[in-house]
Amino acid sequence: MVTAAYHQFCMNGYLGTTITAIAGDAGVAVPTIYYTFGTKARLLDEALGAAILGFDRWHEPPTNPSIEELLPWHHWWTDFNAAPTSAEALGIFLTHGVAILERCAPLVAALHGAAGDPEAAAVARIAEQRRVQAYRQAARVIAAKAGGLRDGLTTKAATDVLVVLFSAELYQSIRQGRGWSVDRTALFLRKLLSEQLLRSDRQRTSDHPHPV
Repeated sequence: MVTAAYHQFCMNGYLGTTITAIAGDAGVAVPTIYYTFGTKARLLDEALGAAILGFDRWHEPPTNPSIEELLPWHHWWTDFNAAPTSAEALGIFLTHGVAILERCAPLVAALHGAAGDPEAAAVARIAEQRRVQAYRQAARVIAAKAGGLRDGLTTKAATDVLVVLFSAELYQSIRQGRGWSVDRTALFLRKLLSEQLLRSDRQRTSDHPHPV
């Protein structure tokens, strides 16, 4: 049912999606949808959560979870934390982050279209708050690694860079608006964010000058 809702929201937006259509795609009765989820907004929340985590790994989170509880749900979060350098940590974050954006970006229209439904608007607002919190934590982890962040860049500024440049809106505008492939988009974002967040080779070399 969650997968059927995801595809309907991606195709038709929030307002254009009906419970009847979701039930038809899922092969269940309409009352089953209402009994299981209650509202269309709840289905949007479930579809977004499944897109972020992965449909094969999704399960309903506890009530009002903290970002520290949610991040370890990502199977790659342990490797990200264990990466020895900031460049390697960023690489892990971007590799798996692009996969998340590939799933979430088609929901952008549905999330923006949910503004007229207070419950659905709250889903979109909370999702954005959690995205900022997750990016803030990621920036802190990257900053603490060997190599660190680009000279003069604070973790707050690094968070802002991630929030602006590593968003579903920008990703969708590249993938669908410009028709780029996943690989080309991923390479572009990796180069862009590495330049914005990490120290250049020249900066790293200047910290460890070769003996004359």
